[in-house]
Amino acid sequence: MSNPSSSSSTHSPVTTAVLAWSLLVILTWLAAMDWVWNSIGLVGMAWGVALSSLVTLAVAGTFLWLGRPTRNRLGLRLSAFAWGASVAGLFSIWSQEWLQALVDTHAGIAFGHWFRPLVITPVTEELSKGAFLLWMLYYRRSQISGLLDGIVYAGLIGAGFAFSEQIMYFGQIVITYLGSDRLAHTAGVILAMSFLLRGVMVPFMHPFFVAFIGIGVAAATGMRSRAARYLTVLLGFLFPILLHGIWDWAGLASGDHFMIYKIYVTVMLPLFLGLAIVALILRRRRQSDGGGRW
Repeated sequence: MSNPSSSSSTHSPVTTAVLAWSLLVILTWLAAMDWVWNSIGLVGMAWGVALSSLVTLAVAGTFLWLGRPTRNRLGLRLSAFAWGASVAGLFSIWSQEWLQALVDTHAGIAFGHWFRPLVITPVTEELSKGAFLLWMLYYRRSQISGLLDGIVYAGLIGAGFAFSEQIMYFGQIVITYLGSDRLAHTAGVILAMSFLLRGVMVPFMHPFFVAFIGIGVAAATGMRSRAARYLTVLLGFLFPILLHGIWDWAGLASGDHFMIYKIYVTVMLPLFLGLAIVALILRRRRQSDGGGRW
């Protein structure tokens, strides 16, 4: 017969880790939402949470469906989503505000206007999202059994990050519309274009970016050479940082209001469709292979 005290002591480190992780997620998410609350107020945040939740259900559900051939990793997948929504989100807010102030002070506001979307935002956001995947590479490598796992974990991180970020943007859209002349034609057009951007074009953008990090990390798990692993992971980070920089520049610093749509159609959409096709092929192969390394 097992000793109850021995059993409880065996499981206590795991329980402590789970509680600590849960507390970290809750506190960091609340801290991020406090910043959002101060920016758009209660009404904006309420609308933002509701609308972002609806969009996120579809995005996160897609990646959970992709990962169905290996169903025993739900805890890690939920943790990936939670990391993106909480720790990664708060770190991005804090680091971007601090770096923006630093750049504005030493290089000028005009320089910072384009430097933030081109450099600060993509670097801080992709690093913060990808940190969870790096942790998995070194401490949960056995849970990454192929490229599909890298895409799924990364996609859920991106979905969580987008969930928190979209609360801010959806809230701003609604507040702007409520404060405008709602009978004016331009108000309706702006509302429709904003929802097209945030509700259709953007939701998969963060998962799309971080998926390349996931592919790099997943590929690195099967490499024996340390140099090859480092190079693969580095490339996995650099490519989405570049894409993210192009995307943010198109939307915030290009001076052309339609540039973001041009970049979406000519660059982002083809790459996204290509990645989606690869993910579907990997999923089918894993199903037919009985959960092999795909």
